[in-house]
Amino acid sequence: MQLELGKYKHKYQIRVRNFEVDSQGIVHNAIYLEYCETGRVEYIRELGFKLLPGGVFDNGVKVMVKRNEITYHYPARIDDLIDIYTRISFIKNSSFCFEHLLINPETNKIYCYNRSIQVNLNSDTNLPERIAEKYRKLFMDFEGKDIEVIEE
Repeated sequence: MQLELGKYKHKYQIRVRNFEVDSQGIVHNAIYLEYCETGRVEYIRELGFKLLPGGVFDNGVKVMVKRNEITYHYPARIDDLIDIYTRISFIKNSSFCFEHLLINPETNKIYCYNRSIQVNLNSDTNLPERIAEKYRKLFMDFEGKDIEVIEE
């Protein structure tokens, strides 16, 4: 896999904790999705939004995960450092895609790659609706030339 880390404008580092490993001494496969979620939350924080006590951001946006794809490359173990690289690779009408690369910063080994399709929902009806222009612009400004805008 060719690394294109220059496309990732956000990085957050975590350390594997003892309760995240399984009986084989490696991070359980489901935990990597939690790491990716952590990357997404920190990405949104970097854009200037605050997480409220109820667990939602103060921007009023409601999204749901439509699809997760993950490819595992190398197992993480207890106390390993993990750099979570996060980007939005494309934005459509009501959906957008977060991509994550999880890498060991000491060895440069790739733990996994994740693509997560998110759908913007109307907060009253829970039906998909177009992403507001101010958020589309915010994503495009943050990502620069590395985001694809797909008009449907």
